[in-house]
Amino acid sequence: LEDSPSIAIEMVCTLYPNGVTMAMVKVNDLLYQVKVGSYLGQNYGRIKSIGDAEMVLREIVQDAAGEWIEKDTTLQIRENLASTK
Repeated sequence: LEDSPSIAIEMVCTLYPNGVTMAMVKVNDLLYQVKVGSYLGQNYGRIKSIGDAEMVLREIVQDAAGEWIEKDTTLQIRENLASTK
């Protein structure tokens, strides 16, 4: 999961096995179960928190001045909406 850019990762759902909050993420049509602290994404990303409809990923990126900073990215559950005509 560390080889995939964060924009290619889709949060599918939140799970609560044995009272532990986890999430299912989809990468290249494969599903993975992740939890807080799991590594995710190419920029040394680590899952900071998981909620009912989103999770926060903390990554280390370079800013405009070339300094390395921590940046939070929020991944939200995408719902598949079917349209009827």
